[in-house]
Amino acid sequence: MSQTEQVEAELSIGPQALNAYSRLSYTMWYALAEFIDNSTQSRLNYESVIDDVLKEEGTPLVVELTYNRLAREITIKDNSIGMTCDDLIAALRIAHPTNDSKGRSKYGMGMKTAACWIGKQWRITTCEWGSGEEWTAVVDVPSIANNNSKIPLTRRAVGTDEHYTRITITDLHRSIQQRTEENIRGYLGSMYRFDIVDGFLKILYNGEEIPAPDEYDLDTDAQGQPMRLKFDDVPIGGKKVSGWVGVLRRGSGGRKFGGFSLFQNRRQIQGFPNAWKPRTIFGGVDDEGANNLIAQRLTGVINLDGFQVSHTKDAILFEGNEEEDLESFLAKLTKDYRNYAAKRRSEKTQAWSREKVRDLVQTMAKEFSNPEMSDAVANTLLPPLETILASNRKQASSLDPKDIIADFSIGQALNVVVALQERSEYEPYLVIEASAVPGTIYVLVNSLHPYYASLETSDAVDECIRQYIYDAVAEYRVSQLAGRVSPDSVRRLKNELLRVQEVRVGNAAAEAQEAPGLAEADAPPAGA
Repeated sequence: MSQTEQVEAELSIGPQALNAYSRLSYTMWYALAEFIDNSTQSRLNYESVIDDVLKEEGTPLVVELTYNRLAREITIKDNSIGMTCDDLIAALRIAHPTNDSKGRSKYGMGMKTAACWIGKQWRITTCEWGSGEEWTAVVDVPSIANNNSKIPLTRRAVGTDEHYTRITITDLHRSIQQRTEENIRGYLGSMYRFDIVDGFLKILYNGEEIPAPDEYDLDTDAQGQPMRLKFDDVPIGGKKVSGWVGVLRRGSGGRKFGGFSLFQNRRQIQGFPNAWKPRTIFGGVDDEGANNLIAQRLTGVINLDGFQVSHTKDAILFEGNEEEDLESFLAKLTKDYRNYAAKRRSEKTQAWSREKVRDLVQTMAKEFSNPEMSDAVANTLLPPLETILASNRKQASSLDPKDIIADFSIGQALNVVVALQERSEYEPYLVIEASAVPGTIYVLVNSLHPYYASLETSDAVDECIRQYIYDAVAEYRVSQLAGRVSPDSVRRLKNELLRVQEVRVGNAAAEAQEAPGLAEADAPPAGA
């Protein structure tokens, strides 16, 4: 008779896991948000103590983010209550929630994974208010991962009125480009809008205060009331959902201003400029929704406390039928608003009259009618075409993967790779290369070119890169059809490409309105 023997094994995580954190799907703004989450949650955990201290000092909670481009160093500093030695030791344990692990910092992982994602070396210096002790921990990630090294802690005596935590990360895995800095400000301002508006929090990036986004500019109904519907305690998956939906007055800013912002614990999980746009409501062929008036105008804030979130806190992880139930509720709630938004045109056509365009072009003429432009037109010489083409092929072949900002397909036969490179202010503003890899167009933008560097707004950069891509696709297709690229042929084909978006908008809007189960859905009465 055979006998069985039972033993036990432990599922453990080795120190090599630290190296894997550098490959998480963070973005720099969500990684930095992990530290702000810790700072704000620390204040909430000890608000009865630290609020009085901050009030006496005449300051809100301040989180300072500093990026030293030359030293390749990022520092995050706050004036929250700080940590004792025991607190610091506990905070360095991965996936070991403590009594303070709640709300925005409930998993006990964010600071460690974000710091490992950003860089290989980090130093934490902290002092709890009233303790008179400053503790510093130095974390050498490769040494811990590969040699199982320990983390040394040192103590220094300070004043009992000191309170802070400062984290400095060096040996960075990635640099912060100018475009990324703009995203950091935009995302963090939106992410912590409630804290900033309430005066609970001030965020500084390289000494510049990050503001909350502008208040929602909502349209008004026939009675002059804001088009905004509030809902409270709607049961979804055994949890309570609250928030509001509304219609923006203007949609000309593009679809990044529309969509639902998802919040948890008063902290944005997903929102501007990448808000949640379920297809059954917004239409479209991707997660951003169609570029129609609904996607540009329908907006709202949804509080989803108690729902699961992704490891990087940039998405709600719906379980079971939660997402379908929430979409169904919102589809009914927003039916009238969607119908209104689909028909409501902005004032753009009226505002851009012939006279206004004439004034614009006359002002623009100064940009061309000057001695410098005349010299450039008359005296600029070109190298041989073969030299230009060879240089383009070499630049595409040696492309650094970290410079790629988009890689997408158009149909089955064409792949488009868009890269933003820091070349030189004297290098070409744009390289379009289609011969390095068959079936692939490379659109290589020189971010140091004076023209690109002069673009001050996100909309200007968006339109600039969009036109570069249209030019690249038109040139590629003309070369396939005609064998020889002529300016007239390129403009003719680009003309057809520019018409596609209007057709797509119409199709997506029709699809959104005719989605199964939505045609007969009823919205609650206004003001519900």
